[in-house]
Amino acid sequence: MFYNRPQVLDLLAANNLKFVTDDRGKPVLDMSRKRGIVSVEPTEPSPYTPSALYAALNGAERAEKEFMRTGQRPLAIDNRPKDSDYAAARLIAAHLTNDSLNRLASRGLHGRHAGDRAVMEKAVADLIYKGSFGRDLYTGAPIVGMDTQMGHTTSNSLGGTDLRQELAAINMSLHDSEGTDRLEAIRRKKVQLDAMKAIETNPELLNDPEVQRLVMGDKTFVKDLLQKAEGYGFDMSGSRGMVQSQGPISDSQGQIIGERPFVINADEGSKVYVHTNGNGNGQAEVQKAFNKNNGKPRRRG
Repeated sequence: MFYNRPQVLDLLAANNLKFVTDDRGKPVLDMSRKRGIVSVEPTEPSPYTPSALYAALNGAERAEKEFMRTGQRPLAIDNRPKDSDYAAARLIAAHLTNDSLNRLASRGLHGRHAGDRAVMEKAVADLIYKGSFGRDLYTGAPIVGMDTQMGHTTSNSLGGTDLRQELAAINMSLHDSEGTDRLEAIRRKKVQLDAMKAIETNPELLNDPEVQRLVMGDKTFVKDLLQKAEGYGFDMSGSRGMVQSQGPISDSQGQIIGERPFVINADEGSKVYVHTNGNGNGQAEVQKAFNKNNGKPRRRG
């Protein structure tokens, strides 16, 4: 049967999908005489790595600058004939149960055409085929095995329907942006990753009194930042130990009101520069604190 073919299983695996199976590992067949006989479910994606996220952002930046220069957003497969993987993807889509087909079609079509099985089969086959390349076909960024969402080559708000697999973390960060707005979103995400990298390298950055006063006055900010950083593949074990050793945060350490009062820009091997978003009071002191700590070797043990 088609569902045992290595090519079919490889296509599903490339898209973080697998057939629903019984205890013996055999695909469960729906013989209710409805369209479709097999169902699929997601597999656990591979963890993100900082290098993959940086590569995705760099690829998105290159692609956006090229679009701003040419007005074109080509995918890497736009001008090549479809190969045997596309036929296998069509075969998978044609045999999916209505529930599985609708779920995958909604992932790409955002719920549109949900009642038209022929349209859904075509859309799902297209998405499975595009996902088989193991990279974002617009930016060239690697996506193998990682959590993905449907990226638009044109903003959804502008009627974008040409879809491809995109890392979920990047898709959620760049939102519905185009042109200079997208470049700014990319820059801001890189700043966040740079800050995480700086903290991973120098956990002592979190231990300076001035940094505690401005950053940890928001009692959930550092916790959320470290949790997200760990989800991105940064090693925050040293930073977590330092935060725990500080104990409860008192109100006297300061409160953050309004927007976050700092931005960190830290390329590898560079100093950390902090710019407050408020009236400038204390900026020199905070800069001095980050400069003092950022040059220290990472604490071991």
